[in-house]
Amino acid sequence: MRLLIVALFISLLSGCATYRQDVDEGLSLAREGQWQEAEAVFDSALDSPKDQLLYYLEKGALAQYEGDYERSNQLLEQAERLSDTFFTTSFSDRAWALLSNPRQGSYRGNGVERVYISYLKSLNYLALSDLSEKRQQRVELLDSALVEARRIDIKLNEIAAQTLSYQDLEAKDNQPFYLKAMDWLGNFYAGGRSTEEYQYREDAWGRYLEGLQYEAAGEYDDARISYTDAAQLYQQGYAEQYNLAPVTAQRAWLDAIRMMDKAGWPVTEVEQAKARHLNEAMHELYQTYQNHSAELVVLEHQGFIPDKSEMSLLLYPDAQSYSLLLDPVIPNRQGQNNLNEYDEFRWFTMTYSDRTPLSMVANYKNGGPWDAFTGVFTKRVILGRAVWQQLDDLQLDNMLYDVPLRITVPFYRRFELDNRPTNITLSTTDRFEPAETVPSIRMASLADIAFQDQLANAQRDIYESLVREIIRAWLAYQVQSQLVQDDAMGMLFSLASQVTLFASSAADTRNWLTLPAQVRLTRVPLEPGQYEPQYKATDTTFILGNITLGENELKVWNLRNPN
Repeated sequence: MRLLIVALFISLLSGCATYRQDVDEGLSLAREGQWQEAEAVFDSALDSPKDQLLYYLEKGALAQYEGDYERSNQLLEQAERLSDTFFTTSFSDRAWALLSNPRQGSYRGNGVERVYISYLKSLNYLALSDLSEKRQQRVELLDSALVEARRIDIKLNEIAAQTLSYQDLEAKDNQPFYLKAMDWLGNFYAGGRSTEEYQYREDAWGRYLEGLQYEAAGEYDDARISYTDAAQLYQQGYAEQYNLAPVTAQRAWLDAIRMMDKAGWPVTEVEQAKARHLNEAMHELYQTYQNHSAELVVLEHQGFIPDKSEMSLLLYPDAQSYSLLLDPVIPNRQGQNNLNEYDEFRWFTMTYSDRTPLSMVANYKNGGPWDAFTGVFTKRVILGRAVWQQLDDLQLDNMLYDVPLRITVPFYRRFELDNRPTNITLSTTDRFEPAETVPSIRMASLADIAFQDQLANAQRDIYESLVREIIRAWLAYQVQSQLVQDDAMGMLFSLASQVTLFASSAADTRNWLTLPAQVRLTRVPLEPGQYEPQYKATDTTFILGNITLGENELKVWNLRNPN
């Protein structure tokens, strides 16, 4: 019976950490634009009940890329319902994840993913409206698109209520020195790093899409409000935070002012807004809109959001300073001789390494000036005498001296967004018009949003992993001491549990992987008529086919570029 319990316990510790291996094949197919084949792979890769939310998210996105908009909405609606239920998590689910690894807990998603559920659904309804031949049905589908736009607004307002605004961050930068000093002291145990600046607090592009939906529905004043919100966010800090060009704010201001004109605002107020917000190039583009009553809007969703990797650290005790030390495990890769070439080392020094005065003092006292400097290569968790005594009473310190624990955390490797120029051409029955004067604008970088969201949660991740591995090691020690009486069996169990603990430590590297890395916008004012638009990105040409634009008609081309 005791041996059975031991075997079950080792099985519990081992958990499961095959997520990355299971989805790589599907991602490879998606990067080739083979949407249906990728979806079939995700069907089996995400068949665990713990991955149910991811199942609906990935399949919902892929269904949209296939052009199956109704099915996409059905899948995303299931994801919507699940994401709402995960605000509260069951105790048993969290406990199981704590005792095995976080992959054993249900995937809960995050604020960004909740917003982009409604984002994709709104585009689905817009596409279905465009495909419908019945006027009443088109109106109803446009209304459904607006419902999703309002959901984006509600979700963003919820996120904004829980985070500092860009104005709040600016106010903190301008606050008196003594208040800055208090903030600095308050960050001692967070590695001296404030995570507020990395938080996902708003989404200027989400606000812009709301404006586009309202404009498509002819609700110009609501469109003006949304475009204005987007312009202000781009200006206040969104563009700077996510490495976007200042032209993003100019583009949003232009569209807000156009909506003022369409909604019948007084000419003097429109002119004042133009003078206040638009540069010379946007003034010229505004005039182009005055001379053209139709428009083609291209939304290029390019690439894929980066996937998370797993970094390992070794945990061992330092009784002299009543601390736990964490050293990163840097894998040896051929051709990489400099530490800075390793993404693991760069992430560790950026988020975890000892750069606070408390840690530097402890390193100095432990080994002298050189150790104070080399703290950049380690992370020290200062426990203090009282907590260290509790570890000693539990014999955890001896256990850590015997074999260091492996701690795992998620991180992002370096990535580069595609910056190569795009081009749109429009041919009609009697002419061929290259629209080179209207380049695409990167309006959103979901890759940067995901990267910074992980930075904001990095300290939480490392402490949760540390606590989890200590608890698992302590439980293994208790099982060994209580259930295994034979010395030989005890040594065998000790070795088995140590190997299992070391090998089964895993970080939660799950995220919604089929979201685009970036969104690029191209808006082309046109005369009413028939066109055959072609959009070229790098070496790939996308063809929309023949379209007819009527007076005051706005056509949205939702384009998915996997390259």
